[in-house]
Amino acid sequence: MNAIQEFLAPIIFVACLMLIINSKWFFTSKSISKKVLLVGFSLKAFSAILFGFLYKSRILAGGDTFMYFNDGNIIYNALKEDPFVYFKLAIGTNDFTPVPPYLLPYTDAMHFWFDSSNYFLVRINAIIRPFSFGVYNVHALVFAFLSFIGTYTLYLFFENKVYSKKILQFILFGIPSIVFWTSGVHKEAIVIFALGIILYNLDIILQNSFRKRNLFFALFGLIVLGYTRIYILAFLLPFLAAIIIYNKYESARISFKFFVLTILVFGAAAFLVDILSDQHSLMYEFLVRREYFINSPGNMTFQVERIPHNFHGALLLIWEAIINPFIRPLPKDCNIFLAYLASFETFILLLVIVILAFTVNKKSILNNPYAIFSILFGLSILFLIGLIVNNSGAIVRYRSIAIPFILIGFCLKSRDMKISSLFSKN
Repeated sequence: MNAIQEFLAPIIFVACLMLIINSKWFFTSKSISKKVLLVGFSLKAFSAILFGFLYKSRILAGGDTFMYFNDGNIIYNALKEDPFVYFKLAIGTNDFTPVPPYLLPYTDAMHFWFDSSNYFLVRINAIIRPFSFGVYNVHALVFAFLSFIGTYTLYLFFENKVYSKKILQFILFGIPSIVFWTSGVHKEAIVIFALGIILYNLDIILQNSFRKRNLFFALFGLIVLGYTRIYILAFLLPFLAAIIIYNKYESARISFKFFVLTILVFGAAAFLVDILSDQHSLMYEFLVRREYFINSPGNMTFQVERIPHNFHGALLLIWEAIINPFIRPLPKDCNIFLAYLASFETFILLLVIVILAFTVNKKSILNNPYAIFSILFGLSILFLIGLIVNNSGAIVRYRSIAIPFILIGFCLKSRDMKISSLFSKN
């Protein structure tokens, strides 16, 4: 019976999700065909299942994806005995001590009770579990569908701001590393989902034609992003503030200045929080994550500058943070065929970005708030990855969020018109 469930449940879920995508009530943009959407989701669904297979077969190192799934199962087991405990574990608070005795049998068996970011993915798996028949691939398909929603809403956000919608479709639905790494039972799928619904609903809000649900979904996306990857939210907020201010004043002359100003203001605020607060410290979070990677060597780990003790060390650290996210994995970092494919794709993407950087109209970029937003947001994520991560495999996964924003930023329309014109439909 279990073998039949393992085989049939994913097929049934794929069919249902494709019917939703192909219906006339959802995914209704006229600028992208249903065929492209179905192919795009199919690639994501296949990638999500392949993602699990590669980790289960230990072809890829690390097993967090199955830890999320198994911890979700542990919470689901509480539903059979006490629904209150299930809901307490699935949607209640975590990371507190002492743990009540009635929760201890479950929290002791889980991996992420004291890690709110990872436990958020456990919550998602626990909520999916009553409908998944306990089949991992069903969870993978749900994550792929959430990622697909995020990708589609990102498309809606950018569709009237780019020169070519076909290129936009290829960037979001066709680049292999972006499709693969944002589709599995991992944080990247949820990050793309959150970014998509935040930007899409914010876009509608800025047009002053929004409904209450747009405010709800924008806020919901911010909360989801904060729980999943707090540092991406920290980078996103000043850029969103700049977009909002820019839309209010509609002046091309102050575009870049407003971005610089908001970044400085938010940076100063974060610095003050780090100094004044004993509980919230972005610097502490940064150091913890950096030490985790440095002290957890893997198959594709490379040497980086540790805490610098002089000016030369600081310069070297900054240089590594800038260059590593663009060039890794190098061929010498690779030990399996998939790693060599990732290295080859890295070279192609780097070549494309360099060509775009040298051929694009710089003035049109500097006068386009959405181009500035996309490129600076993507580069800021890459820079943080470079500061924290010293593993080529992890870099490939983490930068799958940043690369589409950078590429799209170079493909946006020239900004010679008022902002209200950008919102007009083709």
